[in-house]
Amino acid sequence: MFRKTIILCFSLCLVGNTLYSQSNKIKQLEQQAQSAKGAAKIELLIALADAQMYAGEMEAAVKTADKAEDLAEDLRLPELRANALNREGKAIQLAGKKRPEQKFEQSLKILRDTKSSNKALALDNLENLKDIANKAGKTQAVQQFEAQIIRLKSGGKLGEEPAETRQEMQQELTLAQRQLLENQQKFRSEQAKMLEESKALQDELASKEAELETLTQEQMKTRMLLMQQRLLLDSVYYTRGMDSLAVSNANLALREADSNRKFNYAIIGVLLLLAGGSTFSFFRARQNAQILSEKNKTIREEQERSDNLLLNILPTLVADELKRQGRTQARYFDDVGVLFADFVGFSKIAEKLTPQQLVSELDTCFQRFDDIIAKHGLEKIKTIGDAYMCAGGLPDGGGAQLREMVAAAQEMQIWLTQWNQEREKAGLPRFDARIGIHRGPVVAGVVGSKKFAFDIWGDTVNIAARVEQAGEGGRINISGEVFKIIKDAYPCHYRGKIAAKNKGEIDMYFVE
Repeated sequence: MFRKTIILCFSLCLVGNTLYSQSNKIKQLEQQAQSAKGAAKIELLIALADAQMYAGEMEAAVKTADKAEDLAEDLRLPELRANALNREGKAIQLAGKKRPEQKFEQSLKILRDTKSSNKALALDNLENLKDIANKAGKTQAVQQFEAQIIRLKSGGKLGEEPAETRQEMQQELTLAQRQLLENQQKFRSEQAKMLEESKALQDELASKEAELETLTQEQMKTRMLLMQQRLLLDSVYYTRGMDSLAVSNANLALREADSNRKFNYAIIGVLLLLAGGSTFSFFRARQNAQILSEKNKTIREEQERSDNLLLNILPTLVADELKRQGRTQARYFDDVGVLFADFVGFSKIAEKLTPQQLVSELDTCFQRFDDIIAKHGLEKIKTIGDAYMCAGGLPDGGGAQLREMVAAAQEMQIWLTQWNQEREKAGLPRFDARIGIHRGPVVAGVVGSKKFAFDIWGDTVNIAARVEQAGEGGRINISGEVFKIIKDAYPCHYRGKIAAKNKGEIDMYFVE
């Protein structure tokens, strides 16, 4: 256990040194950018945005990249402006803000308009746009971006249409022109045909009119008499046809009545079969619905149990992201309270108890601590041996989470006092805890791929551990940063500036 503690401390020191080195780099770039001018200043601002993103300062990176983009636009330097828009889109995406794709699209448009040869920047914009479209489930957009990426990598130019597309468009245009020509020819042919038919009708009408003019009055009477006789003969044939039709209709009606009777018998039989089948299907459906309801209930119970187990390991924000996306991203929080609790003289206590008793006693303490911090809305991070660590303000920081943290620390000390009184009566050793609290920025995320472990990193965590180590058993030791927030809610005693290992002197207070 001691060896693991040493390894953990060494790892935390390495993380702290890395963050300190990155902070120095950011300060150097800021100083250089202030004194630089023109294109050099824009390049330094872009480098500063990259460093801020690497350090987890996403809000600052967005502002720096936006400043570089405005300056490049004023100086009419499109290549640098496209680079600045690319960095701004990345910072917005990492910060979890909306519509980062607009920046990547603007950067890509500038490269196309200027016919830039910077394929690396164009490919980076396309890759980011493809990832965003993939997360949004836009399959067609993903395919379009992939086609552009392949064309650029194979030597094509930015903004150039594929040869296949141009050929297809030319073929479609040729086909449309050919169809238009055929339609015009067909229309002319039909128009000529209609003119010929109209001329023939006019000639026939003129011929009839000439024939009528040549007939004499006697010929007209003869023709009228023939027409009357022909009409009379037609009426006789019509009457016979109607009588025959009436007989046929009567026979048809008789056959239809017989068919309807047979059809009705068949319908009654089918309805009886359907009624029996429906009754059987109804009872079978009820049985299946009951079985399905029981299975759905079992599935819901298992899902709730799975969600509760996940929430016991991870915070709600991280657990929801893990269920939606299957993975999580580290986040930067600028105001988080960190509490460390450690038992005084734990090594001596361990000598007086068996291993089973020691683990049982620690389990009793830590279970009670879990109940207390859950009551005050805090998040348990982990336990390291006899040390207990929790945080407040994930994701929302502020004074409220610090006041709740101090209240939780007081409740933990009160419970330990009562528990130790019972232990002393039984002749068992005391468990006196030092509690230290500090506040500041941290980086939080999930490590591991098989056994998830949520953790926080940063100088704030290291200082909180030093504040706890500088405390006393049964007391709550806080830093000056915490005192500024809770001084109106809790009376405190100033201890002065106390040296902390590798952190210099820190203002510390005991909460009364």
